[in-house]
Amino acid sequence: AGIVLIAALAALNVKGTQESAKLNLILAIGDLATQVLLVLVGLVLVLSPDTLIGNIDLGVAPTWGDFALGIALGMIAYTGIETISNMSEEAKEPEKTIPRGTGYVVVAVLALYALLPLIALSAMPVVQGAHGFTTELGTTYKGDPVLGIVENLGLGAALTDALRIYVGILAAVILVIATNAGMIGVSRLTFSMGQHRQLPERLRQVHPRFRTPHIAIITFSVIASLALIPGQANLLATMYSFGAMLSFTVAHVSVLRMRANRRDQKRPWKPPGEVRFRGIALPITAVLGGLGTFAAWIVVMAMNPVTMAIGVGWMALGIALYVGYRRRQELPITRTVKVLLPEPLDVEEVEFRSVLVPFEDDPFSEMTLATAVRLASGKRRGIHVVSLLNVPAHLPINASLPRQQEKAQSKIERAKLMGGQRVTGHVMRIRPGQASKAIIEEARSIKAVAIVMQLTYRGNAPLYGKTLQGVLGNRPCRVLVTADPAGAPAPAMKSVVAAGAP
Repeated sequence: AGIVLIAALAALNVKGTQESAKLNLILAIGDLATQVLLVLVGLVLVLSPDTLIGNIDLGVAPTWGDFALGIALGMIAYTGIETISNMSEEAKEPEKTIPRGTGYVVVAVLALYALLPLIALSAMPVVQGAHGFTTELGTTYKGDPVLGIVENLGLGAALTDALRIYVGILAAVILVIATNAGMIGVSRLTFSMGQHRQLPERLRQVHPRFRTPHIAIITFSVIASLALIPGQANLLATMYSFGAMLSFTVAHVSVLRMRANRRDQKRPWKPPGEVRFRGIALPITAVLGGLGTFAAWIVVMAMNPVTMAIGVGWMALGIALYVGYRRRQELPITRTVKVLLPEPLDVEEVEFRSVLVPFEDDPFSEMTLATAVRLASGKRRGIHVVSLLNVPAHLPINASLPRQQEKAQSKIERAKLMGGQRVTGHVMRIRPGQASKAIIEEARSIKAVAIVMQLTYRGNAPLYGKTLQGVLGNRPCRVLVTADPAGAPAPAMKSVVAAGAP
């Protein structure tokens, strides 16, 4: 069943991230509504402050060791909040909406998961048994504490039976949400790692029809399916905890290191609260978060020696593959290397309101799109991509050309994958020789203030084609010409030439 679920979600994500995101949204709303309902019913029927106070005797129930262990396990249980960043490039104003959305999620999660345990401990209080203090939450309902709340709400038998079934469905829904969120994250993470030359280029290629990184999604879905075959669910859960806590610790340390190495970098948003160390402003969230996740990682290894052994081997294999890949590509191991250069050089820092990016028969140029993204950095839908499809003169203009249509459309979708919601686009059918005229008319129709075009190379010689010459000769606005990374020699790859409006 797990493999079937992974296959279905993989197919959904290959079809499109919008469909996948909509599924997660619908399921998450249903999950949230159910938990809010349980909290409201529990507050009315079960919550007992006296019982809660009687449950706690720090140092005895719980012991200090159990209290520290509970904090570490609690940090592991809250993993998942960070997945809101997976779709940050799809946000309208990520510098505003992502911090705000993260804040809302934190408030909602803390409110629900502070109240649910209070209700649960009111319904199933701590008692002293033969082996010390315990509660049914840690024994009978260890695997499903929400079911324990339902069983102890004091409702009628018929209603309790119905809720018992519903809670089982809810647990399955939560797992579907988590799995689907992981699938969504795979596409974004793979594309980013491919840009930084940390994964082979093949893994981040986009499907010509569905415009999603299908190879990465299928590859990691197969790996996930293989991991399910032994049926070791507990081992998989602890392995997830091992990887999550380690990655979070690395993320926190990276934030602190960037604050030290890039002190003067402009940051549109910073978390509240800072401490100064040797003249460096360090965010408290990164300091405390890093210490907490590192402690939780140590706890996971201490409690699960098998997980520690597999995790260490897993990391060693990953490092070996990374080093081997970088050496094969003749890339430095410890320095960041990007496929594209998002900073347009030799162009003054001006934010353009509307930028047109035309593509004809040349390969998709990440340098060209990255330049347009930089120029329209603060505007939603500030970049319009027009992908020109040359229709031979002997065919009608609306002739069926499925392969050419998909190839032209894939350039638009690759641009959307890089630029998010700032990018719009369409395929325009033209006759041979009409490209420059079509680009000029399109720029005028959308009132573009800049056109970004690519300059391709044959060997070491730049090719100033008729299309480029025609646009430059009759430009309706400013034209920026970038070198094509696929064909340009190293010095030319970094050039951006600008021509002003006539």
